[in-house]
Amino acid sequence: MPLTGQQMKIISERPLNDAFDHLRDQFRDFNETDDLLQEHIRAVLVALVLSPAALSLPSPLGSSNVATNLLSIKLHLQDNVVNLDPFRPLLRHVVEKAPDETIWAAVFSLIDAIRPRTPPLPSIVPTFKGTPIKTSSSRLADSETRDIVELELFEEIKNCTFRNVGGFCDKFFNPQNWREEQKTMLKGIMTTYDGKVWKDFPATPDEGPVWDWLRSLEERFLAEAPYKLHTTATAHQFKERKGQMDIFLQQPATSSIFQYKHVLVVGEQKKSYSTSRFKADLLQLTRYVRGVFADQPTRRFVHAFSFCASKMELWIFDRSGAYSSGPFDIHHEPDKFARALVGYTTMDDVMMGLDTFIEREDNHRYITLSDVNNNETRIKLNQAMVRQKAIVCRGTTCYKTENNHVAKFSWASDKRKPEVEHLKLAEERGVKGVARVVAHRRITTVAEMREGLQFPKAHWFRRDDIHFEDLPSATTSTSALGHKRKSSSDITSDSGSGSKRPRSNSQRSKLVRKLDDQPSIASEAKPSLYTPGEDLWDDRIYSCLVISPAGRVISEFSTAKELLESLQDAIKAHQSLYTTGNILHRDISSNNIIITDPTTTTTDGFRGMLIDLDLAKVRDSGPSGARHQTGTMQFMAIEVLRKADHTYRHDLESFFYVLLWVCARQAWSNGFSGENEKALKKSTLRRWEIGSFEEIANNKEGDMTVNGLERIMREFPQSLDIIKPLCLRIRNVLFPFDKDLRMSFGTPAGDPGQLYAPIIEAYDEAISSL
Repeated sequence: MPLTGQQMKIISERPLNDAFDHLRDQFRDFNETDDLLQEHIRAVLVALVLSPAALSLPSPLGSSNVATNLLSIKLHLQDNVVNLDPFRPLLRHVVEKAPDETIWAAVFSLIDAIRPRTPPLPSIVPTFKGTPIKTSSSRLADSETRDIVELELFEEIKNCTFRNVGGFCDKFFNPQNWREEQKTMLKGIMTTYDGKVWKDFPATPDEGPVWDWLRSLEERFLAEAPYKLHTTATAHQFKERKGQMDIFLQQPATSSIFQYKHVLVVGEQKKSYSTSRFKADLLQLTRYVRGVFADQPTRRFVHAFSFCASKMELWIFDRSGAYSSGPFDIHHEPDKFARALVGYTTMDDVMMGLDTFIEREDNHRYITLSDVNNNETRIKLNQAMVRQKAIVCRGTTCYKTENNHVAKFSWASDKRKPEVEHLKLAEERGVKGVARVVAHRRITTVAEMREGLQFPKAHWFRRDDIHFEDLPSATTSTSALGHKRKSSSDITSDSGSGSKRPRSNSQRSKLVRKLDDQPSIASEAKPSLYTPGEDLWDDRIYSCLVISPAGRVISEFSTAKELLESLQDAIKAHQSLYTTGNILHRDISSNNIIITDPTTTTTDGFRGMLIDLDLAKVRDSGPSGARHQTGTMQFMAIEVLRKADHTYRHDLESFFYVLLWVCARQAWSNGFSGENEKALKKSTLRRWEIGSFEEIANNKEGDMTVNGLERIMREFPQSLDIIKPLCLRIRNVLFPFDKDLRMSFGTPAGDPGQLYAPIIEAYDEAISSL
């Protein structure tokens, strides 16, 4: 794009000078993987945003400046699947040290090609349950968020944590299955045990001296091991700032800044051992494991360990919970310690729980599945789109693939009918507006991964009965919640610890302190996404499903018309699925409605379609037996939260909550805010995420009154005021008054069309008025 005289003057007066010198050596290969190329592009964009000229150059789009445009492009690139071709000319000019005028001309061409909106910085916590990947959270310093994370994790693991699992060490650390070099390492380490204690183990097991002792064993006997021990002095040493990890293993580090995507084994170290601190220590360890799963979403399981004084406990975390070897003293059972140390540093990918299904070849990723004709097909994966930030969950992870398809990896309950069967059944029955199956492959199950282990009863947490009215809770893993800095009840640092900064009892989170202070009381039935059944743990089937078409999640709408048309068509798709396919979706959320191109052959003319039938159910079939509540917390219907049977009306209620949610919360970061408009720092809808099921149901009940709904709609940007009459009309359809003037939440008898028709008609009129 040719530069104007004014632009040339600004560029000449504000040269780039050495803005890119620190970057040029990092990227010279334009055929590298998309993930790495994106990282380099983001680095160039940041350098440009910080340059003096960017702030002075007017935006070619007619508002703001070039710096704002570039920042918007960077955020969009960070959070979305983006075609990288428009960025390549700019990157090439930077590498080739082109003149400033050439680089800025490429910048203007890029802005014209991308045409970014200018969203304000988000003031809300994004959700990770099936949402586009976000690499950071603006809520890391929020103490409430830290507490919610810990309680969320406790709700995930409290009924599926097992200690003293039989066969644990023989399965994962069995020298009989080792190579000769591993056995040699084991023999070498055992030479430092004198028959009673480990030689040179610190008499006072402070963190620093114990770390030095471990490093000495590594240097003397594990020099050839592929994985190395690491530690951090501050939380800032992790790029994601998810916390300061005591000990972890990964490949040899080339930088002092670490990333969770490289962590293989997570460790938690304390200078003393206390059974009363078990829960708090386990939650701390679990937070780190959660971070590993978030950045390695297709990982099968994660190894972890606690090392408190001379007591050690080895852990595995998978999608059905956590289980351990049980605690042992390294002086009394030296072989367990030595086998663990050698195992962690030398394990193969299968034993480490790494992803072995995705094939890596020439910097690309491929999967081999069976297509609809049961023929093998090899599919190239492109950029990651979606991940689920939790441990005990379906672990849904999506990649965009070639040919405009989506590959979805998930761990579904073995008690539910597989999603692929629901999708095939829907297609056979002529359902419109629902994704189609392209290919599928069952990969493994939790039962297969746990084969050979003997599980006792689940661990009983002495203080797991928490009063929901006293504590914030989030019994669903749908929020992008930050990770707190390390905390402990007793950690101190004396002059000998060296690598550790002192951390006092005051740094312990409010939740952990409240957990430890709760008295033991008789167990009462409490709402939970995880309800114990007859099985000790819930088996899950790990599979990969490729569907068509690919689309944008509804929360990425760019105009009010696009939002309403997509939602209306998704409701029509739901009606087709329910009335023609005889299938109830049961998980309507902002992540399971996609914006599609109606002109393509794979969309049936729909602008909005439904995906994710993991929780779907054939009408009038019996209960699945799965131990998880169905739905996504923010969008679950009031009666479903109160454990009523799920009906089509409840899904329509969820569609309404999606409309309110994206208008009140997501629209602000989609560029809908006007001049001097800002999103509320604390949204009313936050109450739809926090608390027990009953509390959230009560909150929603109050919010569905006319006054409550108007309070929510005051959080809409002014540009979406035109949608408010539609919201009030849908409210009247879904929540009519009975003869006693009570608001009704139930499903009316008779033809489902009595609810579908007036809602679809309301959308028609709203769209016509735009």
